[in-house]
Amino acid sequence: MSRRPRSVWRGRLYSVAKAAVSLGLLAWLLHKAGLQSLGSTISHASWKWLVVGFCFGLLATSVQAGQWQALLRALEMPRSWARCLRLVFVGNTFNTVLPTSIGGDVVRAAMVAEQPSERVRAFTTVVLQRLCNFPGMIVILCLGLLLTLGYPQADRIRPVALLGAVVGITALAVCATPLLGWLARRPLLQRIKIGKLFQQLHEFRRQRRQLLLASLRGTVFWSLSVLNWWSFMHAVGIDVALPFAAVVTTTVSAITMLPVSINGYGVREGSFTAFLTAAGLATTSAAVTASLILAAQSLLWGLIGLPFLLAASRSRKAVSVSALELTPTHMAR
Repeated sequence: MSRRPRSVWRGRLYSVAKAAVSLGLLAWLLHKAGLQSLGSTISHASWKWLVVGFCFGLLATSVQAGQWQALLRALEMPRSWARCLRLVFVGNTFNTVLPTSIGGDVVRAAMVAEQPSERVRAFTTVVLQRLCNFPGMIVILCLGLLLTLGYPQADRIRPVALLGAVVGITALAVCATPLLGWLARRPLLQRIKIGKLFQQLHEFRRQRRQLLLASLRGTVFWSLSVLNWWSFMHAVGIDVALPFAAVVTTTVSAITMLPVSINGYGVREGSFTAFLTAAGLATTSAAVTASLILAAQSLLWGLIGLPFLLAASRSRKAVSVSALELTPTHMAR
């Protein structure tokens, strides 16, 4: 019997460790808040604020689809906005079941490519979308920090937020340099697809107008995301100022990008609760409930994407069968 490569076992152990972190943090938060207290908070939640929050979430997802569509068009892959929106929801479906937060991006990039020659460009668009969202995220974060300078409640979160802003600005500065092009020319990377990806990213730097428009759409996306989170906070009675909500939303989102949990579950809820309770703005029960509503929204987006995924699978099977029926062998029969 052949021995499995060590990398396979390391990958599995890493996934188990991330699952343990997510489940452990969620269990601890539920225990600390108390199930009875959580049930009471949910039952008294404002349905008006919940509806407003979900509407902002849908608008943010729609903007995300438009941003991706524009990037696809810039790389000569014209797709309809409706198709992009469906695939964004499909990406959310996979994000709910895969152990990594980029799994959905990989799937939607693979599904939007209609020809093998388009795959590298498709993957380039989802990477570009992530990168083009950083400027808006940093702008919203810095604006929130400026507007909360007089807030003593923001003292605990401010150092973490500043660190996140510095890391984001550094990453953007690196991507703006010719470094990716230099890496793409290395012989080792030229043998694998990541070299082609780096080359596409390097060449796209010249399309400054498209980068600017994508970054502006990213700023709109993050603005709507802040309103989405802020509405859910108010739904459970957390009376938080919008600038502080902007700092919490962007900082917590940045923390969940760390690959230490399953799609940020547990880490998002834990950091969200820690920042709001430390600021004295919420009880543990209210903060945990608001974070669980955000998690429920992610699951809802995944459920919306499921029928689109099944429809796409049936469509691809139908195309394969039609192509098979038109082969010379079948025609001869």
